[in-house]
Amino acid sequence: MKRLFIIALSLTAGSLTFKANAQTSQRAANDQMRFGIKAGANLMKMGKLTFNNQAYSTDYKVGFQAGIYADLPMGGNFAFMPEVTFTQKGGKLKETVSGNTGEFEGKVNYLDIPVLIGYKATPELTVFAGPQVSFLLSQKSTFKANGQSLGDPITSTENFSKSLAGGAFGLAYSITPNININGRYSMDFQKALKDDANQDKIKNSGFALSLGYTF
Repeated sequence: MKRLFIIALSLTAGSLTFKANAQTSQRAANDQMRFGIKAGANLMKMGKLTFNNQAYSTDYKVGFQAGIYADLPMGGNFAFMPEVTFTQKGGKLKETVSGNTGEFEGKVNYLDIPVLIGYKATPELTVFAGPQVSFLLSQKSTFKANGQSLGDPITSTENFSKSLAGGAFGLAYSITPNININGRYSMDFQKALKDDANQDKIKNSGFALSLGYTF
């Protein structure tokens, strides 16, 4: 029994020492100017589409994101965290009206530039929020009626706003001083289409989860 007690005590002490060393290492990393790369998945929607004076809510669509980021200490556990990220946004819709089923699916690619301020609640956990600007890169929209495609996909960006103001907030957790996971919610404050498109309720919003590597 005495031997088991000593083993248990040694394991506990070793675990506490490891945790303390890990936190010390993370604190040291947090005090440095660092840069990294990230990639992950989005779950986005486009707000509401209007047809025949009736608004229909779009469903979430899975997309991809990848980019670079900086983690620049500001003092007092705060950090400046700008990013440049390629982001696939969009949404989908399927509605049946008077026995006819219409479908829409849109994929819109943006270059997002979030300008975030983070607060390191613990050495590993960061809470962040800030504005972002999204620059349109390309888009692809498809329409179907009763399962049949209505012509070729539309790729013109003529009716899309070329830049959008928005915001993002979320959490980041450092698994090690180099590897982190990042979850956030982002939204656009402006509609995605121009005024003459008569779609004033289309606004991108959704969730993102990414894995990052900090150098």
